[in-house]
Amino acid sequence: MLSKLGDLLALPGVVYVLALPAMVLAVLFDYQGTELANAGWVYIVYLWLTLAGFLVVSSERLQDSVQRLRWLSLPIGLIAVVVSIFLVGLGALPAFGTWRYTLAWGIRALGAWCCILAILGFGRKYLNYTTPFLKYANEAVLPFYILHQTVIMGVGYFVVQWAIPDLLKWLIVVPVSFAIIMVLYEFLVRRYNVMRFLFGMKPRPKASAAQPRAAAAAGSPGS
Repeated sequence: MLSKLGDLLALPGVVYVLALPAMVLAVLFDYQGTELANAGWVYIVYLWLTLAGFLVVSSERLQDSVQRLRWLSLPIGLIAVVVSIFLVGLGALPAFGTWRYTLAWGIRALGAWCCILAILGFGRKYLNYTTPFLKYANEAVLPFYILHQTVIMGVGYFVVQWAIPDLLKWLIVVPVSFAIIMVLYEFLVRRYNVMRFLFGMKPRPKASAAQPRAAAAAGSPGS
């Protein structure tokens, strides 16, 4: 079923249809005072974007289409984002249910999806390689994300109380927090399978019994 759906979405321009559910969901909720939103979107929009992303990465043909459309997705996304900011920023925030509210949040959702497609398309075109550093960094993405807010809040709690300029506080919080996060990841999470599981990582591969024997045979005098 995923293969057939991917083939359908891989037809020229059809991938933009995946923006429609996000656009509808975005205008159905009142963002002012709601407890169902975080970081600018209601949670159900995040759920849809996650499902849509799963659809994209499940089909090689669809990913090829996203790559081909990157130069179309980029301007549409940027223009839509600018237009939505303009609509939302015209004086007071638009009231829920008004045409301006519906238009602003609908266009914002369209712009978000097009920007996602542009990032995926350009990334697939120009970042389709790997290095030992990228392998390490890619594995650290989810643990880093889980740890970052707690560490930043902890460091910031002390630094913001210092009688120094705000810029200097920022210059202290960022590198100190980054260093603490990476130390926690490297020595507390990455090396232990229990912690890897809790942080959404795959377990470390077990060295097969044949590997030590092969290494010993290779290093023996008679080899």
